[in-house]
Amino acid sequence: MARFSPVTAFVLAFLTAAAVSCARPDSVEQYVGIDQREPNGLYRYSINFSDTLATYDITFYSRIDAGRQRMAVAKDFPIMVTWTSPSGQSYRENVYFVVHDEARGSNYYSSQYRKVYRTGLVPVEPGVWDLTVYVNSGKDVPGFRGLGVICKKNLPHGTR
Repeated sequence: MARFSPVTAFVLAFLTAAAVSCARPDSVEQYVGIDQREPNGLYRYSINFSDTLATYDITFYSRIDAGRQRMAVAKDFPIMVTWTSPSGQSYRENVYFVVHDEARGSNYYSSQYRKVYRTGLVPVEPGVWDLTVYVNSGKDVPGFRGLGVICKKNLPHGTR
């Protein structure tokens, strides 16, 4: 068995760590606070669907500042999701952001929610897509702070 000098071992370990750390992350998060949304109330994100071998999981998340008593009477609220492809084709749907599920990271004054929107998504066109979300939380969900999106890339087994 070959032995490496301490300097050679350090250099090899450093180069290995550098190569691994240069890999693109499998998951990207973007957050838009309520004060950063567009004047028309839209939350806007750019989502990179360039990898044609991958599927994607999309999750929305938010923190709502309202005590447990106020959240007990809060209603699930609709969000309008619009995807615009790199070529300009739009796809729109309405879904509900459910607030009566278990909240993560909750305390007496606020609750954090994470809602899976789509799993195994395969875009019809590769490239960077524009995602806009209109949140109609209004008076039903006081203390809504903003909306974040997580895009997790899933590669087929054995690819990198």
